[in-house]
Amino acid sequence: MRKIYFLHIFSNILYNLILGGTLILSFTACETTTTRNTKTIEVSDTELESVDGPEPDGAAGAIKTNTGLDIAGLHQADSVQILFFTDPFGKDSLRYTRFYKHYNTSAKEVVQPILKNLDQLFLLRTEVMKCRSEGKIFFFKGTQELKTVYFNTQGAGTNPSTSQPQNNSNCAYMYFIKDGGFYYFPIEPETAALLQSLKPKAIKPTATMN
Repeated sequence: MRKIYFLHIFSNILYNLILGGTLILSFTACETTTTRNTKTIEVSDTELESVDGPEPDGAAGAIKTNTGLDIAGLHQADSVQILFFTDPFGKDSLRYTRFYKHYNTSAKEVVQPILKNLDQLFLLRTEVMKCRSEGKIFFFKGTQELKTVYFNTQGAGTNPSTSQPQNNSNCAYMYFIKDGGFYYFPIEPETAALLQSLKPKAIKPTATMN
């Protein structure tokens, strides 16, 4: 009887050891699987960042930031017609854009510096600034009109005494309109000087008879 009792106890102990070992092995296997899965996810995330993230030194593969030339589609522009309003800062704040002189050219020494001024980051506004424009520039590719850009050189010149009163103290800009947004760019002193030098060369539009 005592022998049977000890065999029963030994069987229970052996059963518990086997059961416990199975649980330990199962838990270890699950833990190993979880660890491996976690490592796989982490590697995937790292690879994604290395592919999509910009290179630290600006090397190939870096994310490109759009400039005004990209937004306006002006990379192929080869000529301009510049309109200079006759009295942009006069008493008539509503109809001053109706009277102007114009200057037409395809000279690279004129077109390229103006395009360069737009090849930079911009300020996107939902409404127009409270400033008057001195004129506007029509950009062309051949005979195809690409975009109209407005400009104001006041405050960008080297001689402050030539500046006119403005409703806003920071009115030296170039801007265009796209999809209801107003894209503003600071006008560079070189661009302002170029436009000011062209203004005396502008001519009055000639009337055409149909």
